Amino acid sequence: MSNARIPVSLSEENYHLNKTIYVSLLSVLVGIVAGFGAIGFRYLIGFFHNLFFHGTLSFIYDSEVPFVSRWGFLVVLVPAAGIALANWITEKWAPEAKGHGVPEVMVAVMEHRGVIRPVVALIKSLASAISIGAGGSVGREGPIVQIGASFGSTLGQVLKLSPREVIILVGAGVAGSIGATFNAPIGGIIFAIELILPEYSIMTIMPLVISSTIATHISLLILGNSPAFTLPMYQFVSSYELSFYLVLGILAGFVSIGFIAVLYRTEDFFDELPLNSTVKALAGGFLVGLIGYVLFLLFGEYYVFGVGYAFLTEVLANSVPVVLLLAALLVAKIAANALTLAAGGSGGIFAPSLFLGAAVGGAVGLTVNSLFPELTASPSAYAIVGMAAVVAGTTGASLTAVIMIFEMTRNYEIMLPLMLSVVVAHFITAKFYRETIYTKKLTRRGIKIQLDKRIPIFRTVRLGDIMKTSFVSCSPLSRVGEVSRMMHEKAIGLLPVLDGQNVVGTVSYEELFRSGCRKEETIEKLFTPKDITVDRNSDLYDALNRMKKERTNLLVVTDSSGAAGFVTRNMIISSYLAKREAL
Repeated sequence: MSNARIPVSLSEENYHLNKTIYVSLLSVLVGIVAGFGAIGFRYLIGFFHNLFFHGTLSFIYDSEVPFVSRWGFLVVLVPAAGIALANWITEKWAPEAKGHGVPEVMVAVMEHRGVIRPVVALIKSLASAISIGAGGSVGREGPIVQIGASFGSTLGQVLKLSPREVIILVGAGVAGSIGATFNAPIGGIIFAIELILPEYSIMTIMPLVISSTIATHISLLILGNSPAFTLPMYQFVSSYELSFYLVLGILAGFVSIGFIAVLYRTEDFFDELPLNSTVKALAGGFLVGLIGYVLFLLFGEYYVFGVGYAFLTEVLANSVPVVLLLAALLVAKIAANALTLAAGGSGGIFAPSLFLGAAVGGAVGLTVNSLFPELTASPSAYAIVGMAAVVAGTTGASLTAVIMIFEMTRNYEIMLPLMLSVVVAHFITAKFYRETIYTKKLTRRGIKIQLDKRIPIFRTVRLGDIMKTSFVSCSPLSRVGEVSRMMHEKAIGLLPVLDGQNVVGTVSYEELFRSGCRKEETIEKLFTPKDITVDRNSDLYDALNRMKKERTNLLVVTDSSGAAGFVTRNMIISSYLAKREAL
């Protein structure tokens, strides 16, 4: 009998396989909760919609059918009441539930090891259902993402899983929630990979697949197996038509930029108002109600209230024949969404992005179809492509946009123009704005989220969080003997040289030794002039690039008051390894 030992690599491989199976089994439970959560949230929206707009108690509500409220002009007060109530609920019990949801999940993964408070799911569901049901111009995907993510996080914490495994369950909750919401299981998986998880491997993808499959199947059993949107028969008419889709991609990119900019400028405006939050919520909600009522008087529908799926259904059925109406709705929807979120409402931005994309795409489709009827498809084809393009431009999740729109329409013929417009819109937004609607919210709080999976950890750790503040330095007028003694006592081979508050370079023990200078001489002519400063909000990747450029192993970290600390190459490597082990 052989006494040969099993190779360590095989033991490790078996261990990781068992871990993957265990987490995947847990993701079944996550998928069940995400599926029923998505369905329950939809019915909750229906309840508040019927209560606010019709004064009835019912959970039955079809968001794809236009409605008329019984309140007449007083309908302008409905969004005000709903947004004010939602704002009060989030401020009192879960401030992180305010806004559009996805950024909070992203920062929980990158900054807090996937830890999300369980109460967030409950408060987010209630506040968002009230906001949307009362006519707040937001989507339902952000709240549902937080519901699934919160349960995944809570399950991982209760079972005392490692931070990496907790994060995987958070991703599984996100994938299941998105899959169930839009009847798009693959899109849910890609959404979680592109926007939530810090890296992807077989360990992370398998639980996502299982959760999304389970959640979507539950949704199909209860809500029916049909695409989210029905697109009329599409046929690629001419190769020349690709040039029109190229133009659509460019326009979608600039619409995305405008959407993001208006949203955050409106938030800044509301934050600076010298009013309490309740008054702001009432004022913002009243303006949303006013926009909806004016649209009703002009065009017979409120359009901007709620998720806006009734408008999408009309556009995709080629029932909106006027470019001017689409242009007006584009402006109105951007304003209504910005006001809803800035005033304290709770909800997502995915559905508003679909709305804007349908408006700009429909307008382009109507225009080119009237000018070149023999070369172009129906306006609805341009609307569906515009939906994907604006989603890609605003969220940065281009692959998600392509896959989800395909799953939501189940029309393969439109994939070529769809992919072209999505890529162009993504590049336009990245080139001229550089932030997505999700990352912008976090960078404004000093949190950097890097969606490039190649270097995620180096981009997520700020120097201000790892620097040492016990600062040791010398000046150009310091004497050789004094500097040598300081290096010896502190066991430091390199010191930064400061002239007052200005960092002018470095001096090394080797430079002092080779100089042959007497101990009484100054180091004024011995130190090496270098720009070794870096801002405390820079990340590890920025620091390594600066070290490479200046050929140094030490950087002085600065803030508004001057030198605040220092980092070394070894500190950066240690920080990277610690973060990597935690994930």
